[in-house]
Formats: sequence, C-alpha cells, structure tokens
Amino acid sequence: MNKILFYSTQKYEIKYFNKINKKFNFYIKYTKKQLNKKTVKLSKGYNYICIFVNDNAKNKEIIYKLKKYNIKIIALRCTGFNNVNIKLANKNKIKVINVKSYSPRSIAEYTLSLILNLNRKIHIAYQNSKNQNFKLNNLIGFNMYKKTIGIIGTGKIGQELIKILKGFKMKIIAFDIIKYPIIEKYGAKYTSLNKIYKYSDIITLHCPYNKNNHHMINYDNIKKMKKNVLIINTSRGELIDSKSLIKAIKNKKIKGIAIDVYENEKNIFFKNNTNKIIKDNIFNILMSYYNVLITGHQAFLTKEALINISKTTLNNINKISLNKICKDLITN
Repeated sequence: MNKILFYSTQKYEIKYFNKINKKFNFYIKYTKKQLNKKTVKLSKGYNYICIFVNDNAKNKEIIYKLKKYNIKIIALRCTGFNNVNIKLANKNKIKVINVKSYSPRSIAEYTLSLILNLNRKIHIAYQNSKNQNFKLNNLIGFNMYKKTIGIIGTGKIGQELIKILKGFKMKIIAFDIIKYPIIEKYGAKYTSLNKIYKYSDIITLHCPYNKNNHHMINYDNIKKMKKNVLIINTSRGELIDSKSLIKAIKNKKIKGIAIDVYENEKNIFFKNNTNKIIKDNIFNILMSYYNVLITGHQAFLTKEALINISKTTLNNINKISLNKICKDLITN
C-alpha cells in the first residue's frame, strides 16, 4: 500500500481527503507540522508527501533528505509552487505535482467580497455595531459603477473576476505577460503596468509569484497610482512590499488595502494566535490601521474547492504511481 504524509494539515481538509481516498485506498497520515529541516524526518517510511503553501521544499538539505527517504512525489495541494526547488527535485528523481485549477470562481468571488468590504468599510461598521456605535462618520465609500479596476494577472482566476465585474459596468483594464484574447470578450482591455498604476481606482493581483515580480507593488510604483486607490491581494504575499504599504498609508498615498496573503505569513497564518504575541512588527503595524483589511489566506476556502483539491491531488498521485500521464506534473 502506498503511503502519503500530509504536512500542514488543517481539520477542514481531512474530511474531504478521507472521503475521496475511499476510491484510491492510500494510507494517509496527517500532521499539523510544516515541512522544514526539523520535520523532514517525519517523511521517512512514506512514498509520497503532500504539502501546502507555507511548507519548505526549497531548501537543498530538505530535498536531499527526501531523496534519502525514497520520497517519489511532492504533491502540492495548491496552485503555486514557489516553495519547491523544482529543478533539484527533478534532478533527484522526485516528481512534483500541483493543482493547476481547483476553483478559480472561489478566489474571484472572495476578491470581490474584499473589494466591497474595503470600499464600503463593512469591517469597520461591523466592529462599530458590536460596540453599539451606529454613527456613519468615516464610513463613506464610492460607487463601483464606471470606476476603473486594474487586474494584474489574467489566468483562470483573473478571468473569472473579470466576468463578475462586468455586471458592475466597471472599466476593466488588465496586464499579463501572456495575453488571453478571450478577456476582451468579457469586457476587459490589456494595457501596460504603468497605465494600470496611473488610471486604476482599484488594483487587484492575480498572478503567480516568481523572482521577477518580487515586490512588484513597492513605493516607487505606489507613487504612480491614484491617491485614493484600493489595493487587493489574494495571490501571493511576496508580490507586495509590506514596508512600502506602511509608508504609503502614513503618507496618505492609498485609500485602503485588503490582503488575504502576507509575505511573512508562514509563522502567523493557519493557526490560532489568540493571547499570543506576534513578533512580526510589520504585520502588527498593518493590523493596527483602520483602512487595512487582513484575512488569513482563506480565499480558496469553499466546499467546492476542497472537493476539487482532494480529487485532483489524489488522482494525480495515483496516475504517477501507475506511470500514467499527469497533466499537473511540474518540470524544469
């Protein structure tokens, strides 16, 4: 029986993976621990490991240990794979797979909810109401109708968001290194990054992270934006320089920020930090601002997405174990 060790497991995942696994009958062991230099030893005795966004399979020592333990597959139960050393894994005959598409609509809908919440200050109004404060001071938003939204990244998630926003009759401009002709059918037009920065009332990120777009939202680029711009990120935290956000808020260069990802989220998200001291000062400062809305990497979290992730992950592992073609195999 093939054995899989799941790192960084959350309770909400186990139900769906166990249900789908009835078809494959893998032996699955779940651990809450993240994959790192200390925990890589837990994979000894398993055939495959399954990891999530904050696990570390990038470190050379970890890849070599996985090779030593005869791990054949690193399965990512997510789309992004910037936390895996693909080249070194392949060189050591460890196959890497991801879930290229599980529910783009889930993330697109969540992005819209962040836009609406941030614009109409629902997160502030909710806290005010809890304190029985029903004054409307400082709760003014704006109509999205005919406003300009800049979408950076027009893959499946970006395309789903464009289709949703079409109903708001917004002006949709977009940027991507790959041009998808279908987005014009949905009502968007491609333009340059500089024009997105210059003309957008709202900017939302939907691109994978790599070394070329590290901190693409930095203070120099923020200076190019409209003074009252809203910035939304449900993609990868490393796309935004958090220190630049703080500087921009202090200088009143932006109106608000909503992020579901954070560049140093690894030791903060996916755990209960109640009554604990978070030692990340940048994060603490961002959390203190009234016009910053932060959620804990939950944009993907719908029943439909969890089912699709479970099905795709286990099906991909099964295909590779049987030497069948797997469309989600990642190579150099």
